[in-house]
Amino acid sequence: MSTSVNLKDRERTAEREGMDRLLSPRSIAMVGASNQAHRIGGLIFANLKRAFEGALYPVNPSDDEVMGIKAYRSVSDLPETVDLAVVAVPGKLVPGVVEEAAAAGIGGVVVVTSGFAEVGGEGAEWQARLTEISRRTGIRLIGPNCIGYMNLHGGVMANFSLDPTAELPRAGGVALVSQSGGFGSYIAMMALKAGLGLGWFVSTGNEADSSVAMVMRHLVDRPEVKVLLGCVETLRHPEIFIETAERALELDKPIVLLKAGRSEEAARAAMSHTGSIAGSAEVLDAVCRQYGVHIVESMQDMLDLGLMFQTGKRTGGRRVAIVTTSGGAGVLLADEAARAGLSVPELPAEEQSRMLAVMPQPFFGSVSNPVDTTAQVTAMPEALGNLLQQLGSSPSVDMIVTVVWEQAAIHIAGIVEMEAETGKPVSVLCTGAAPKVVEAGIPLYLDPGRAVRTLGALARQSLDKPAPCRPEAPDSARVARMRAMLAQCEGRKVLMEHEGKRLFAEYGIPVTREKLVTAPAEATAAVEAIGGLAALKFMSPQLLHKSDAGGIRLGVTASAARAEAEAMLEEVAAKAPGARLSGILVQEMVPARLELTCGIKHDPVFGPMVVLGLGGLMVEIMAEVAMLRPPFGADAARRAIEGLCGGRVVSARRGLEPAELDAAVAIVSGLGRIALELPEIAEIDINPIRIAHGRAVAADALVVLADPSE
Repeated sequence: MSTSVNLKDRERTAEREGMDRLLSPRSIAMVGASNQAHRIGGLIFANLKRAFEGALYPVNPSDDEVMGIKAYRSVSDLPETVDLAVVAVPGKLVPGVVEEAAAAGIGGVVVVTSGFAEVGGEGAEWQARLTEISRRTGIRLIGPNCIGYMNLHGGVMANFSLDPTAELPRAGGVALVSQSGGFGSYIAMMALKAGLGLGWFVSTGNEADSSVAMVMRHLVDRPEVKVLLGCVETLRHPEIFIETAERALELDKPIVLLKAGRSEEAARAAMSHTGSIAGSAEVLDAVCRQYGVHIVESMQDMLDLGLMFQTGKRTGGRRVAIVTTSGGAGVLLADEAARAGLSVPELPAEEQSRMLAVMPQPFFGSVSNPVDTTAQVTAMPEALGNLLQQLGSSPSVDMIVTVVWEQAAIHIAGIVEMEAETGKPVSVLCTGAAPKVVEAGIPLYLDPGRAVRTLGALARQSLDKPAPCRPEAPDSARVARMRAMLAQCEGRKVLMEHEGKRLFAEYGIPVTREKLVTAPAEATAAVEAIGGLAALKFMSPQLLHKSDAGGIRLGVTASAARAEAEAMLEEVAAKAPGARLSGILVQEMVPARLELTCGIKHDPVFGPMVVLGLGGLMVEIMAEVAMLRPPFGADAARRAIEGLCGGRVVSARRGLEPAELDAAVAIVSGLGRIALELPEIAEIDINPIRIAHGRAVAADALVVLADPSE
């Protein structure tokens, strides 16, 4: 065990060192550097030259100098071993250049050239060679088919995204990592215009080696990085992504993720663009919720959250104070607050009195919250600032959103002063850009929904961070028992119901009281032992859909049990003559006022997922589900159940009782343990879970085994 741990530690150390050389180099070579400023090689080299303070070496086989700096014919001719090589040469030459760079001891390579896996054919072969070279030699690689990267903290402008003649942006605490180069560049431009302090921008392209997840894992531990923004088309290295999310939670560094390729059409476009294979967007959303990642559906939402998170402020509660000169705007903002899970409490009388004292008299607005100052504040310009100062120190609110006109300079000055003095998060709704607000680093928005949704996200970051969950040690004795049972399945891929329920019981999943009998004559005693009415089920490996062949009898009394069992056998013999009887399952009839369904499904990216939703016929009518990726704790299972149907599964008048909720948590938790301990199980479906009278039990069981050849 210690040997494998030490090996993993050494691998991680080597990866960190390689990523440091790749992304924070002390020396750089540019292969394909050009004196022609309009060419890619010229644009990148001009960007490197204007910002990088370390040794910079252009590599050009025909020019003696590039932009006034001595050029070298090849990487092998460089006077020292450099940390980073940026490569902008034709695709067929790239593998040879990277091989040469690895042989020269270069730490990392950025390949901006396109025409690789995204076009298939020969390009896919070239990319496969790049991956092989990286794995064999340990050289780190970004790209191919990327736009490069920007590390303003290290002065590395290894990209052709930003104009080399434009002023360098100010380095801030926001890092943007995008699989797409072109769209990532667009996001970066918009981020800078919106006022985000973008210190890092990395495009990963086809990800022959380094992926978005790998780059984010490296950046999350950088002290200058406070917020991580990610844009992906497909998420490679899901385990690394989850590790990064857990580390971000420890460090309280928000991650905001924009997933492109949600529809089939978009996924197809992603495949042609970067050679991506898309997993389920719904599963990714569920994983992000589970690990505290803020998932967004638009670029604007990503930038909006970045603006709020980069302030570094957190909130102790969800109470919002709304300050506006327009009653209508106050109503809209209050509506948005409710949708964002925030409250707009009425302020205490003593606080209202103090605010009234600083307002023009007579005062025709309201200070109850929303605070409507009306246009009267124009007659007493300092009034708004004084009122905001009181809210900034108020114990009755946790966050402040205020509305201001961009031309109202004195009101803007009051907002800036208040925000600097209060620890409360402040969101500004404004009619325009208001440079003074942006320069002060205060989040500014042009729409009421945007101004408030970001506060809702900040509340989630501050108050709803999930607790870390490490997998329990496997129960080796239980695993051995279950594998012995599975070995007796005679090559079958599907367990019979009673076998599945035996599995469930081992993992603490409540199941129906039942007994397997071998002949109709034994059914009467079994029904009497169970008590009440029973269900009879024909058990056969050849009969998976029992009801189609008459293999189920419901509501059977003890006195009628033998006759019903005999009739069932006769009907199955007629409708499914190939079905060999393994036994008759005599099962209690469980009442239900509510049914759930729960199971295990496999996602191509994240692997086994526990899926929970409404059961019975409702699973088709209301397809809302919650998903959890093992490992997870009982608290996560409880939150998933409580979140179904907007919480009504628990909060409605006939919702789950405490004991029923506990039983449902046991089912979800048990499935999570099965997924971790028995990877040979491909799929589980429990439908329905019948709930009534303080019980929640698995009334059916479908367990599908994985194909060992896959």
